Amino acid sequence: MRFFLIFLCIAILHPSLAQRTIISLNGEWEIEDSILPDDIPGNYTHTVSVPGLVNQASPSFIDVDKFDGRDYLQNNFVKDSIKSIPVDTILVGIPGQKRNYFWYKKDFNLRDISDIVILKINKAQFGTTVWVNGKNAGSHNGCFTSGKFNITSFLNKNGKNTLIVRIGAHPGALPNWMPSGSDYEKPKWTPGIYDEVSIIATGYPYIDNVQVAPDIYNGKITVQVRVINNTEKRETSLKYSISDTKNGGNQLKKESHSWIMERHDTTVITETMVIPDARLWSPEDPNLYYVNIGTGGDDCKTRFGMREFRFDTQSKRAFLNGKPYYLRGSNITLHRFFDDDNCSGKPWDETWTRKLLVEWPEKFNWNSFRFCIGPVPDRWLEIADETGLIIQNEFFIWQYHQNWDTVELKNQVIEWMEDNWNHASVGWWDICNETDSEVLRNIIRQVRQLDLSDRAWDNGYGLPVGANDPVEDHHYNIAWADWEFDEYENKLATKTTNSPHPTAHATVLNEYGWLWLNRDGSPTMLSKRVYDLLIPNGTSEDRIKLAAYLLGIETEYFRAHRNYAGVLHFTFLTGNFKNVITGDLFKDIDSLTIHPAYESYFREIFKPLGVYVNYSKKASPASENENIRVMMVNDEYVDLMGDLELSIRDQTGGTISQMSKNFYIESLGAMTYEFNIMTPRKKGKYWIQLKASSVDGREPTISRRKLVIE
Repeated sequence: MRFFLIFLCIAILHPSLAQRTIISLNGEWEIEDSILPDDIPGNYTHTVSVPGLVNQASPSFIDVDKFDGRDYLQNNFVKDSIKSIPVDTILVGIPGQKRNYFWYKKDFNLRDISDIVILKINKAQFGTTVWVNGKNAGSHNGCFTSGKFNITSFLNKNGKNTLIVRIGAHPGALPNWMPSGSDYEKPKWTPGIYDEVSIIATGYPYIDNVQVAPDIYNGKITVQVRVINNTEKRETSLKYSISDTKNGGNQLKKESHSWIMERHDTTVITETMVIPDARLWSPEDPNLYYVNIGTGGDDCKTRFGMREFRFDTQSKRAFLNGKPYYLRGSNITLHRFFDDDNCSGKPWDETWTRKLLVEWPEKFNWNSFRFCIGPVPDRWLEIADETGLIIQNEFFIWQYHQNWDTVELKNQVIEWMEDNWNHASVGWWDICNETDSEVLRNIIRQVRQLDLSDRAWDNGYGLPVGANDPVEDHHYNIAWADWEFDEYENKLATKTTNSPHPTAHATVLNEYGWLWLNRDGSPTMLSKRVYDLLIPNGTSEDRIKLAAYLLGIETEYFRAHRNYAGVLHFTFLTGNFKNVITGDLFKDIDSLTIHPAYESYFREIFKPLGVYVNYSKKASPASENENIRVMMVNDEYVDLMGDLELSIRDQTGGTISQMSKNFYIESLGAMTYEFNIMTPRKKGKYWIQLKASSVDGREPTISRRKLVIE
């Protein structure tokens, strides 16, 4: 007992023996604005939540997010509704506000000053500069990556410390060579510290970064640790322990590694550790492990999943843990949702976010999302890890700007990788949306080896870089053909030239439809032509029902032909604002209520047992034998069998005629069945319904088609 007390006293007197302490600075901050970069406010009269956006400050700031980005000004769909500007002379955009900066202020206390104290700001836009107790502690340029600031020398011991964080009020506050995001459809660029802020107090040697790369075939992990020593030359020992619980109660493995660190030295140590009988991560079983690493002065815990996700060009499939795996899901454009007047603090509300990312995907049988054109808060990826979603993680680029500094962009991409590479949910990297740039191809070539998990890279509309990198397809050809429905019967749902072409690589269909509606059912700027053509006098409810019906047909069509490694609807969540280009599925964004028509179809069209009724005629004759082929797919790893029931029903749901067949589909297989059924004798409007019931007791899959008898 006496020895323990002596050791405890030494630990208190010598902070280098203390372990890492993390202090959250989330919550209410004070905030003010300025025009000039050096005008630190003397008085703060507003407050704002962190994480969050400045447009939620109280009292509010006038014109807080008015900024016309260069890409938006060049968008042919919206430029007629905004002022005429010679956009060729613009490198970033035009502010619509009389300020350039916002200043955040927060006081905090530390009981003891450790060897090293790091301020970590997970994400803030646009550009970050920090002052601690009136002294400049550094800057960070990235708008989509974490900024780390060593504030040790600026702190008051055992007392109050004042932290001030300055961010740009808009992208124009950054130098024009600084990447700040590009998106043709964003009318606002709202600043804010939009991810968590924390203080990391610990000792040397300090663990600056950890990467865990699983090897499921050999039951081991590679752990790469970047360690910093700013004290005297010392013998350093890294101690590892792996557990399958957060608190380390069930430890699976312990290892150690020792070496000599010089003063002011940064060392990268790479070790492998065996995990016996590893339980693999998947959307169906999102099992996670923890590796705890200590240096004697610092320790940290990193969560990871034992999984391998890749694409294969030969088979044109995605593979999860060595087996073909079909992706089903949707897209989220969070930074466009930031432009929504109803966004407020929703993306940082745990209950709201879990309903978005967990409850609805489970109902719709989704296992994947593209986080499209911009990063999400770290908590979103943590939830995806925990609940089982495979994420196409897309950087904030929709069009490469020649004025950007390529070294800076490359460094930001590396930071983005370091922030995200331990997430089991991050299936593959995506450097851009609908962009073809040799600069981006070169960046992929230069950085991909840093990811020890060797994830694939999507390159937007550019050709693939790696032998097994996928491409993405944005299949809008049906809409451009004015929805001539014989597309479904006469074509084969093949990859379009909207994706990189020519190429035979695996393809993910992550955009299709062109049927977007505002949440009130009115057409968006892009979809007005479609609805004027199809239902020129339709009501909002008519349009929503038509959009749900056509999205149902199209989704079934693309899934049934098996030409895509994944089918991801566009889009699940986006902004709802004036001059919006696309739309989402929600009726009420506060409660995340989806329009009933969408919900009715989306509960069916992504089921692992997928069906497609190959009938899309505008009309059929009465009392005629109609040949209908039913395509089926099985996304499961088990054979499925059961009954197919094809019926013709009237508008009230009454059955006019009915036929049945048995079906059998092998694991991951497909099969087509043929029905010959007599059409009704009376003219009118009917429904064809196909119901697939498996003997294993799962919920049946239902497909519906309109049948008009003339």
